[in-house]
Amino acid sequence: MRVKRALLVTLAAVLALACDADLTTTTADAVSDGRDAAEVAEALLEAMSTGDYSAAAALTFPDQLAWVVMAEGGSLTQAADLLDAGLEQVAANYWQGFAETTQLAEVAVRGVEESEIRGTRFAFVALNGRLRLILRNSDGWRVDVIASFAPTLVNRLIEAAQVVDANRGDQATTMREMLAAQRPSVEAASGQPGLPDDTRTDLLTLLEMLDDLSE
Repeated sequence: MRVKRALLVTLAAVLALACDADLTTTTADAVSDGRDAAEVAEALLEAMSTGDYSAAAALTFPDQLAWVVMAEGGSLTQAADLLDAGLEQVAANYWQGFAETTQLAEVAVRGVEESEIRGTRFAFVALNGRLRLILRNSDGWRVDVIASFAPTLVNRLIEAAQVVDANRGDQATTMREMLAAQRPSVEAASGQPGLPDDTRTDLLTLLEMLDDLSE
């Protein structure tokens, strides 16, 4: 799986959207419908396989993409503007990039383990090989992009958090609050088995930074 390529595709779409003064969003938030974590993961894979990327976006937490925007080179202003406008289309573009770089026909749900972290319920969904999605329950299960892919992006997530911490003003405050709210997701990422020691250490460093941002 080439996650890096998917993220770069997302960034290109994000920066184009950031320059669009008429940016609007149409994808509704996912509604809790009683599906378990495995069924939501399967629905995400099916949506990507059929090219229904708006449906894929509705099964995730679009606001998290604001942090990914900064991690992939976007400015604090771009990320904050997109966060304010809504990131559903950005999330759709993210999953389109993911689908274009992943052999989806070979990907399937292999197992699910659930855990509670700081009062938040997470599901660790094993796919093929080392590929894993982490879902979070918030009025229904959705895919948590930060929890799932923080190990891949951790160094750039740290750099983005440093930029947010170094700035002041309304946009920095908005981003600071959003990042601080992702602490359970980063903790879920850090608890995955099989992570390299340096990656786990970096994730723990990021957790400390998020604690500081919440003060």
